Amino acid sequence: MKTTTKGSGPQGKAYPGSSGIKVIIIGLGYAGAVAAIECHRKGHQVVIYEQNADVSTLGDMIGLSPNAAQVVAGWDNGRIQEQIIPHAGQYVVNVIHRHDSGEVLFRQPMDGYTSYSGYLAPRPLLMRLFADYCRTLGIPIHFGVRVTDVFENENEAGIIANGRKITADCILACDGVHSKARGTITGLKDRPYPTGYAAFRAWYNADLIKDNPKLQFLLEGDHDKMETFIGPNMHAIYGTCSQKKIVMWTVTHKDTFDVNESWTQPGKVEDALNYTKGWDSRIHEVIKYTPSDQIFDHKLAWRDALPTWTSKHHRMIVLGDAAHPFVPTSGQGAGQAIEDGATIAVCLELAGKQRVPLGLQVCEKLRHARASLAQRMGLETRDIWHKTDWDLVKRQPETVSMPIPGWLFSHSPQKYAYEEFDIAAEAIETGSEYIATNVPPPEVNHRINDFKDEDAKKLFNGNASLQAKL
Repeated sequence: MKTTTKGSGPQGKAYPGSSGIKVIIIGLGYAGAVAAIECHRKGHQVVIYEQNADVSTLGDMIGLSPNAAQVVAGWDNGRIQEQIIPHAGQYVVNVIHRHDSGEVLFRQPMDGYTSYSGYLAPRPLLMRLFADYCRTLGIPIHFGVRVTDVFENENEAGIIANGRKITADCILACDGVHSKARGTITGLKDRPYPTGYAAFRAWYNADLIKDNPKLQFLLEGDHDKMETFIGPNMHAIYGTCSQKKIVMWTVTHKDTFDVNESWTQPGKVEDALNYTKGWDSRIHEVIKYTPSDQIFDHKLAWRDALPTWTSKHHRMIVLGDAAHPFVPTSGQGAGQAIEDGATIAVCLELAGKQRVPLGLQVCEKLRHARASLAQRMGLETRDIWHKTDWDLVKRQPETVSMPIPGWLFSHSPQKYAYEEFDIAAEAIETGSEYIATNVPPPEVNHRINDFKDEDAKKLFNGNASLQAKL
C-alpha cells in the first residue's frame, strides 16, 4: 500500500488546519507541547488541556541531545533555538570519579553537547518558551482543566473535562508518569511504583561560589563543567550550566517511601549533606551554598514498558512519560518525548483524516522499540554506577560512561517517519512483523560512544542558523 500524500517533508510546514484532523492533547509537558507544535506544523487542528493553573516551572536542568535539539531548532526559522542558546550549557567532558577518594575513573568525551547541537538548559525556561510558541501559533491552551475520563468509538475520540464532553479525531495523552488516561487507553490498570530511589536536584547562581577556592575550577575555561561521582547505591553529579552562570547538582539516593500523587517535594540541604557523608569534600562544598528554596527531592517513579500505546479503536495514544517514564541516568526523558511528538505529527499527516487510527498505530510501531531501549539503558547506567565492579573499571574504565551512541544521537524522527510510514503501515494491515531500524539489532552492543560532533553537521543539515555554529 502507499500513502495518499508525500507530506510536507521533515522540516516542511503544511498550511494551518489543512489536514482537517482535530487533535486533543492532554497535558502541557514536553511531550504535549512538542506534539502540539509539530501537529500544527503538519496542518492539524490542535487544542491542549492542562490541569495546572499555569505553565509548570518546577525543575532544575533538562538535557536535549541532538536527536531532540534538532526538532526544536526547526521551529520559527531557528528563533526558538536562538532564545535557548544564551541559557544553554555546553560540555566537552564528563569527569567520572570514585565517590570517596575522588579518584578520576574516566574522562568521557561529551560529543553531542558542544556547538549547541545538544545542551542542558533550565527546565522552566524551556517550558515557558515552548508554551509561548504554542500561543504564538494560535494553539488553544486550557489551563485548570482536569480530564476525568477519555472515550472513543470507531469514528472519534473524546474527553470529559470539567463535566463537558469534547470530541476530536484522536487524543494524545501526554499527562506524565501519573497519567490518568493510560489505564483506559491501554486497558492496563497499573500504577506508578517506587524505583527505590529519589533524587535531590538543585541549582543556584554561580556568583555564590566565586570566592570559594575549592570550586574555582568550575568557573574556569571556555565550557561548562560536569563532574560525576559514583558509589554504593548512590551517585552525585554537579557542574555548571548557562555558560557558567548557574551551578547545578543532583544526588540520587536510596528511598523507601511509596509513590504519592505528588512526587516532587521540597528538599533539605542538611539531608543531602547527610546522605553524602564520607564522599569527596567537593560535593559538600557545592551542596552547602544551595538556597533553601531551590532544592527538591524527586521521588523516582517507574512504570513497566507497555505492550501497546494505543486504544481499542486506535484513536487514543499515550506519549512521553505516560508511555515510557525515564530515570535521570538515561539523559533521554525529554528527548524521547520530543521524538514522540515529532513522529505522531508526521504519521497523522501521511495517514490523512480518513485513516487516523492507522496513523496512531504506525507511530507506535516507529517509536516502541526505540523508546523502550533508551528507557532500559538508563536503568543499566544506574546499576553500573550504584553496583560498580571496581576490578572491571580498572581494566575497562570506559564501562562507567553514560553512552553516547550514534543510533540514538544521530536520529531524525521526522525523516524516519517519512521513510518508514508505508513499511510500518503495510505490516499493520497485513499482520506481519515490523522490524524497526532506528535501534541496533539485538546482537549489536547498544551501549557505545560512537557519536561524534561532526555527525551533528549532517543531522542539522538544512538549518542555516545552527549550521553556522557547527
